Amino acid sequence: MSEENRSSATYDVVILGGGLAGLTLGRQLLTRNPQCKIAIVEKRKFPVSEAAHKVGESTVEIGAHYFGEVLGLKKHLTDQQLPKFGLRFFFKDAFQAIEEGTEVGGSSFFAAPSYQVDRGRLENYLAEADQAQGAAIYSGLKVKQVELVDHEKNESSDALHQVLLSDGKESVELQSRWVVDATGRYSVIKRMYDLEEDLGHDINAVWFRIDEQIQIDQWSEDSAWQQLTGKVPRRWLSTNHLMGPGYWVWLIPLASGSTSIGIVADPRLHKLQELNSIEKSMDWLEQNEPECADALRDKLDRIQDFLAIKKMSRGSRQVYSPNRWALVGEAAAFLDPFYSPGSDFIAIGNTMVTKLIEDDLAGRSIQHLAPALQSIFLTLFQNNLLTYRDQYPLFGNPRIMAVKFIWDYAVYWGFPALLYFNHKLTDIGFIQSLSKGVEEIRELNKQMQDFFRDWHEADPEVNASACFVDQSKIDVMTRLNAELIESLDGDDLKMRFFKNVELIRNLRDEIQDRVKSSQPTLKENWPQHGADSFSTQLDSVFEMLNI
Repeated sequence: MSEENRSSATYDVVILGGGLAGLTLGRQLLTRNPQCKIAIVEKRKFPVSEAAHKVGESTVEIGAHYFGEVLGLKKHLTDQQLPKFGLRFFFKDAFQAIEEGTEVGGSSFFAAPSYQVDRGRLENYLAEADQAQGAAIYSGLKVKQVELVDHEKNESSDALHQVLLSDGKESVELQSRWVVDATGRYSVIKRMYDLEEDLGHDINAVWFRIDEQIQIDQWSEDSAWQQLTGKVPRRWLSTNHLMGPGYWVWLIPLASGSTSIGIVADPRLHKLQELNSIEKSMDWLEQNEPECADALRDKLDRIQDFLAIKKMSRGSRQVYSPNRWALVGEAAAFLDPFYSPGSDFIAIGNTMVTKLIEDDLAGRSIQHLAPALQSIFLTLFQNNLLTYRDQYPLFGNPRIMAVKFIWDYAVYWGFPALLYFNHKLTDIGFIQSLSKGVEEIRELNKQMQDFFRDWHEADPEVNASACFVDQSKIDVMTRLNAELIESLDGDDLKMRFFKNVELIRNLRDEIQDRVKSSQPTLKENWPQHGADSFSTQLDSVFEMLNI
């Protein structure tokens, strides 16, 4: 890639960080505003290596829609990346073979697509595309200093922010109306203003790539399981989760031919010191997921990288400022890699920042817009956090988790995904008109995550049984997912949203009443809702799980 003409030093927007969040923001801004002068600063030199060190390879519906439709990357995703066969979960004890455990996933693809993304390959493509659209790429330079203007104290509302870059030999000074921090965990602006927030959710992770395709479909020669494999083509295209008490292991295929493997764990149950080298990780897999260890053992000479991260989840007290700065991607906040929400919050955050920058450059005040959009972003983030906080001890319980998946998907597809697909998360007036329903969903979600924990305390020792919970046969899941690709607006969208609130409320009643009927101790803490009838769509699920 050709070097940027470094004599150009004044921009409308300087984006610190040329990873996924920064490069996609650059593309979004330039696609909508071709005249916008944008600089993207990245400490690495492009092209970067494929099968790179980063998480975020598995996309779910919001992020996939953002990449494919909002950014117009569908051809790249189809031709150069892999289709994703949903999220798939396996539960079994260490002594059990995979066919003896519980599998939860689909037998067919959901209507709204998702993808498995080789981050290095995508970032190289985006860097070239952004530069072709007019972005200035400052690669191989580190951010040495950022001076942000406080426009409330500065007499000139047009005063520019200052950014100093250096490669150790050369220094470059940039001026910009906007500065957006996309520097990942380094979080330049967050550190400057001490914005870090403790989320009360402590997880650690290690991950590595192997230069070979690991196909979970080949882990058993059992004829019955192989017949099921015929009904479930190419399981390996899923983001496969190996679930256990306090942990999960991911297996993600990459279009480059590599496989990404990660271990995420609650340190109260599995300490990082047990995992923080490839040798320790293999020993840990031998004890907890021996079939995975068997699949990897003769391929250790093909390991491409290894990284361990402590305290993976991160929050922020502020992400957008009327003083024309913003945080996006991991520089803003990161929940948890479970359910693959990272690209979702890149999509949501970038779309909000694009709205702020567009309004500002058009001469419209963002004094009220910035805190309003920040409130929406942080509300979505905090509501999603409920899904993870203190839930890792449940992860080895297939009975609870199979039901929790239905609940978590329903909340995700029925609320934030619905609004994002219909371009409404930056429509302040529209969001305010939904406030009663948004608050009810948050309260319902809080109740249900508490309920799942109480259920686990009442029934903690559940052995995985040989069964396949086919999410493609669960109507509430297939329907909510398919409805994402319907284009709705105004009253129709509002009607659909409140219909989803009712659906989620009824789902809460049904799950709780069914479980309490089989767990008498739960009745003391959770009242009966008295549902007149149960939806037949969950009959087979509860019967299969012996609930």
